[in-house]
Amino acid sequence: MPAGSFNLFDTHSNGCASVDPGASGNVAIIDRGVCTFSQKVANAKAAGAIGVLIINNVAGDPIPMARTAGFDDDLPAVMIGLNEGVALRASGATTASAGATFQEFVTPANKDILASFSSQGPTLVDLAAKPDVTSVGVNVLSSCVETDPIDCGEAPWAFLSGTSMSTPHIAGSAAVLLQLHSDWTPAQIKSALVNRADLVVKDSITGTHDVGPTAQGTGRENLSVAADATTWMDPSAASFGKVTVGHPTSLNITLSNPTGSSQMYAVSVTKFTPDTFGGTVPSVFDAGTLTSGDNRITVPGSVTVPANGSTTLTVTVNSGQPLGTVIQGWIDLNSGSDDLHFAYYAQVGQ
Repeated sequence: MPAGSFNLFDTHSNGCASVDPGASGNVAIIDRGVCTFSQKVANAKAAGAIGVLIINNVAGDPIPMARTAGFDDDLPAVMIGLNEGVALRASGATTASAGATFQEFVTPANKDILASFSSQGPTLVDLAAKPDVTSVGVNVLSSCVETDPIDCGEAPWAFLSGTSMSTPHIAGSAAVLLQLHSDWTPAQIKSALVNRADLVVKDSITGTHDVGPTAQGTGRENLSVAADATTWMDPSAASFGKVTVGHPTSLNITLSNPTGSSQMYAVSVTKFTPDTFGGTVPSVFDAGTLTSGDNRITVPGSVTVPANGSTTLTVTVNSGQPLGTVIQGWIDLNSGSDDLHFAYYAQVGQ
């Protein structure tokens, strides 16, 4: 589509079944969701539209729109953010100007918003607390296989999203830590990344509410902080799985300190409580509120890790919790310098 001014036609639909013929000769505004982007664009083309403007249906930046084989979708199409779409519709604008500038690297304002397609825990069967940690995985500039006509076309790179993008970030971070600290074990590298992440990830729908440990783990990785780790945890989470109703259940976390000075930590608890915020955030997106303290579990008020040694921190899920209760949050260890935290998760069952 050449640069210029174009008429807009708002379909007020997802464009999956068909697109209103009123879009003919115009740029069709279509909502994201329900069907593939290729189907939306193909339906717009069939209606005579000259281009498509997709409005995102979740918070955060627009995403690359992958093509699906088998559709006649050879039409210019672009996505804008949810907030920008709301503003566009509120303005009542009937025309828009199109231009193009090439910029490879962009630092977006919408950072630390969980991708709407990000998988969540706990794991099946054993109900383990997952994920361990989160990382960058949306709109990542990546190398690309030129023989892939759907994602890459003829270009050697593309903006891609998903676990295929976030996993290499974590793997690369682990490699950096190993290069910096060749004597660290795999468990120590994992703890450094997991237990020193930033607990900053927000929900996919509004981008403003906190999400739980089964959505973000211990948060978004922070490599520079992980590189300075002086105490490690094993395991890196208090993952209870299913606990028996009426019976207290304890789990031990081993803290190791390889330095020549003892490390003393104040121990506190941050409880996570799921909330749909009046139905504005569906429960599947795991948004909620954080509060200080959780009387459903017991932890010591402090713990000291001896120099060149280790100690045990015991976390106990207390008895008296109703059947079906989900107990979750984070336990924080604060020393004033080398702070760390870990997730706890349990389901009360028979």
